[in-house]
Amino acid sequence: MSTSTLEEEIREFVLTAVIDEMNILTSREGITDDSPVTVGGLDVDSLSLIELTMRLESRFGVEIPDTDIEPLASLTLGGLVAEVVRRGARA
Repeated sequence: MSTSTLEEEIREFVLTAVIDEMNILTSREGITDDSPVTVGGLDVDSLSLIELTMRLESRFGVEIPDTDIEPLASLTLGGLVAEVVRRGARA
């Protein structure tokens, strides 16, 4: 699987989790790779970020230590996707 396809899969997973499963956002409208993970973008709060991180770990086989979760809050959607890929995500 190419990196771009893996990135698309991770992006789709994050958006589906945040909208359909965690009910944080109601729509994908206006969400881009430049959208912040937190306020004004995906609107993920700290507890939801922990849940999203656990879902990403389980689905893509990556490890994100507790000490690395808080810095994820400063990323954009694109940055989060890149970070999951960097940590060795598998489809």
